[in-house]
Amino acid sequence: MRYKYRQVASVLTNRQDFKSFFEKYFEPVFQFTRKYTGDEAIAHDITQDAFIKLYEKRENFDVIEKAKSFVYITARNLCLDHLKHLKIEHEYARSFPLDEAEEQQFFFEEITYQETLRILYEAIDKLPPQTREIILVGLDGKDNNEIAATLNVSVNTVKTLKKNAYKVLRESLNSYKAWLLLTILTSERDI
Repeated sequence: MRYKYRQVASVLTNRQDFKSFFEKYFEPVFQFTRKYTGDEAIAHDITQDAFIKLYEKRENFDVIEKAKSFVYITARNLCLDHLKHLKIEHEYARSFPLDEAEEQQFFFEEITYQETLRILYEAIDKLPPQTREIILVGLDGKDNNEIAATLNVSVNTVKTLKKNAYKVLRESLNSYKAWLLLTILTSERDI
């Protein structure tokens, strides 16, 4: 009796699809690894290594969520390996708790934070140019008067465009709440 093996159709075998995935998730994964390592150069190298491992196994992923989980988990494991190596090399305790439950909590909080930022900035990028600039300058901590002075517009323009932007962002981001929760739960189950 012959068994037929189901061929998994990968979502990342196409060069453009992988490039898009890389461009979309490199920065959030980099920020995630930077929090673990505390070193920008090492975090960059680890993030690249995680994407290389993903690229090598790209044919195994039939949905983007599995690829995303894989790259985050791989990045975390590479960070932990790096930190363990530092501990041995320098003979001092690493800055992250060794308690597995605390490490898991940090892992999920950091993924949630990075994914939330990515989704927020994606939504902001879809705003009209002047509105987008006002929101981005506001995210830098400037008040309405400072935004108006920075962008050379009136304070009323800032207030109006901010109000409209917040309404659009609220509507846009509402659909992501359930998706983000599903992503986190899916990632947790895959570990």
